[in-house]
Amino acid sequence: MVNLSNSFKNLSILLISRRNYKLFCRQSRCISSNTPVPNHEQISHLILDQKSTTEALETFKWASKLPHFTHDQSTYRALIHKLCTFRHFDIAHQMLDEMPGSIGLPPDDDIFVTIVRGLGRARMIRQVVKVPELVSRFKVTPTLKIYNSILDVLVKEDINIARGFYRRKMMVCGVKGDMYTYGILMKGLCLTNRIADGFKLLQTMKNKGVTPNTVVYNTLLYALCKNGKLGIGRARSLMNEMADPNNVTFNALITAYCKTENLIQALVMLEKSFDLGFVPDAITITKVIKILCDKDRAMDAVEVLERVEKKGGEIDVITYNTLIKGFCKLKKAKAAVRFLKEMEMKGCLPNADTYNALISGFCELGLLDSALDMFDEMKMGGITWNLITYETLIGGLCSRGRIEDGYKIMEIMVEKGIVPDYVLWNSVVYSLARESTWLENETLCFVNDLLE
Repeated sequence: MVNLSNSFKNLSILLISRRNYKLFCRQSRCISSNTPVPNHEQISHLILDQKSTTEALETFKWASKLPHFTHDQSTYRALIHKLCTFRHFDIAHQMLDEMPGSIGLPPDDDIFVTIVRGLGRARMIRQVVKVPELVSRFKVTPTLKIYNSILDVLVKEDINIARGFYRRKMMVCGVKGDMYTYGILMKGLCLTNRIADGFKLLQTMKNKGVTPNTVVYNTLLYALCKNGKLGIGRARSLMNEMADPNNVTFNALITAYCKTENLIQALVMLEKSFDLGFVPDAITITKVIKILCDKDRAMDAVEVLERVEKKGGEIDVITYNTLIKGFCKLKKAKAAVRFLKEMEMKGCLPNADTYNALISGFCELGLLDSALDMFDEMKMGGITWNLITYETLIGGLCSRGRIEDGYKIMEIMVEKGIVPDYVLWNSVVYSLARESTWLENETLCFVNDLLE
């Protein structure tokens, strides 16, 4: 019997190879000298860290020889996961067969689920549907968890195969599906846009006394929202059936209304979400802001953002950029700068799109010095000028007769290695042609520089 108080020293003697000792030491962050015999979780992590089948098997065998250590379901599961990752299913089956004699127990559900998922990743569908027979070999009845894992793999491959498995392998064998089962089937039907079958499944659940949960409803509702105005109408009716709509429900409906430019209904759903204590995510809010700004209702967009913030919702840089573009569209670039400052104060960092929108807005108003200030501010803020920045500013300067300033920006652009495109080139040349005095003095040198 090994003395456990000195076992860390003894353990190093018992290691079967120098290489495996290094493997053990690599895990020193989780196996300390105060823990003489590694536990199953540590060995499992060690197996999962290996980069090949051979290394995983060697590590497993090495752990078998450690004093006072016996493998269990978790370490076998780790090894089988690695074997499946490298598609060594034959060896994985050998390990399954070894378990009853090695640890006195057949493989558990989690191990069979690991096998199912490994086969699924390998697209070995025929083998996936045979897993219940593999389970039965160990005198064990396949559980619903195993059936559901198989169903989940089949749905991603082919909904018809999944439905056939459900009817012939599960229903015939008397396996009663649970909410997860129906959720998987609903997902498969909706992914293939089989909406009518989705409603039939919903009714089947109700007939069996199973109340569809929010996930099942949302899956069908989301699919309906992708089917135009008629689908959105049915999705709205479906929401009225739901006992517990959630953020996902409202995000889907609001996004759908925005996509069809139905601003009134989008705002109605937004209000309803607020009333129920939900705040749509930043992506959905941005869509609402965009449609408001497209309809020249930027002030209403500001009000929406203020309410979102008060309710604890998130606003990201894309949302702010959308709002800034909305104000610039209304020729209120000076007002838009307020939101740039607001972003910075709230820790939401502006990006090139933020400044490009403001530069464009100031150029449209003829406020070229303000546009140049934004250009300089980008540099001070560590934001890289991009092609749109140069095109917008050069085009704005040249169109207002400030050819020399436009030329200077063009020089910076070329120095940065960005080649002007055909549209920008034409814009500058056209502006030069209108300025005969500047044209006579500078054009030849300018053109030569660009050609170089």
